[in-house]
Amino acid sequence: MKDLYHGTIYDITEIDVDQVKGYKDFGKGFYATPMKSHAENLARRNKRIVEAKEEKIRKRNPQYKKGIYQAYRYNLEFDDGCIDKPAGLRIKVFRKADREWIQFILKNRDSDRSLHDYDIVIGPTADENTVTIINSYREELIETNFADEVLDALIQELEPENLPKQYFFGTGAAIHKLRFKKIRREIVG
Repeated sequence: MKDLYHGTIYDITEIDVDQVKGYKDFGKGFYATPMKSHAENLARRNKRIVEAKEEKIRKRNPQYKKGIYQAYRYNLEFDDGCIDKPAGLRIKVFRKADREWIQFILKNRDSDRSLHDYDIVIGPTADENTVTIINSYREELIETNFADEVLDALIQELEPENLPKQYFFGTGAAIHKLRFKKIRREIVG
């Protein structure tokens, strides 16, 4: 069993890929990481984002009732011996941030659905700093039709060895391989 973690502000009792948002690195699906600290940071960040949005709404409409959000870290187990090669599932593994990875995430981040047929995708996370760098190259990438020189310059700037790994579960078959551990969630500050 491999432990994975998911950081969120929602109390999850079951995972439903139809309820998640698109425009993500590997498409519309459920994301987890093997790094507890990364999941905790995502939970805290999501809490700050939602609270900031609600504060803006409250300023425009004083009658608005503010929600109470807690940041959760869920501890999950992958119910298969080797996550890189689970039986019967279509898997895509990006071992590092490279040209193929950049093109893959740029396509998926521009869509509200997954633009591939993989059950599971594993690879580096395009975190906030990575996204800022990628966006600074976006126009040039499009203008040059993803020229190798532009992609290579972008990769050098990303510091790919520092990017945390993420696991994308995009189908019911993939989700079925995940289960909550006995202690299902922890509240993070």
